Amino acid sequence: MDLTGKTVLVTGASSGIGKAIAIALAQKRAQVLVHYGKNKAGAEETLAVVAKVSGGSLHQADLMDPEQIAALFAGIKKTTRTIDVLVNNAGDSRAGEIGDDDVWDYQYRNIFLSAVQVSREFIALPAAGLRKIINITSIYGNLFGGEPDYLQYSAFKAALASLSTTLNKSSAPDVIVNAIAPGYTQTPAWAGAPKDVIEACARATAIGRFVRADEVAHAAVFIAENDALVGQVITLDGGTSLVGTA
Repeated sequence: MDLTGKTVLVTGASSGIGKAIAIALAQKRAQVLVHYGKNKAGAEETLAVVAKVSGGSLHQADLMDPEQIAALFAGIKKTTRTIDVLVNNAGDSRAGEIGDDDVWDYQYRNIFLSAVQVSREFIALPAAGLRKIINITSIYGNLFGGEPDYLQYSAFKAALASLSTTLNKSSAPDVIVNAIAPGYTQTPAWAGAPKDVIEACARATAIGRFVRADEVAHAAVFIAENDALVGQVITLDGGTSLVGTA
């Protein structure tokens, strides 16, 4: 897929991985729809960078609310005929044990159901050619990679990874779905984390450092441009899975 002039929607694009992906796609001359939930200032910063090399617009919605998802797409359809690439990046993590029902509910809606509902709206849009979905999962969602302190997050990232493969059986060749499973990635989410924790996570990689958000963004561009890649989950973790400490 030549991204020049294509329209892409990146959810959770106000900071971190989402921001980096939005900017990288704009550098390929795609028109970027910058979604945010609460961080409007961050989204405006992303759009300002996007606007220097391409075009785009801001779109707000709480993706845990199906009505707001419907309103998001209704608003987009007023000015945009279709969306060529969807990047499901929005979501955060909460620690929890198996008995924490509130965490199960939150992570289900925040990580998995939101991506399902956004994808459903995306697939329903009119289209004249190939379109793509890129889901951002996690090494915690990889087989044997789950983090017991983040049980629910791990489980629903695994579900999102499964969706990224299985959905192709009904959506391809019209819509191709893939995923990226980042490892420990340098984003604002780590701000305030204890120094010893950050150092331990860096040591848990084979490269001795965190993955950069722009490195994840480069993988997203590769997936968007490569039409032969179907139903794959690309692990980008600096070798953490090889080290065996994920």
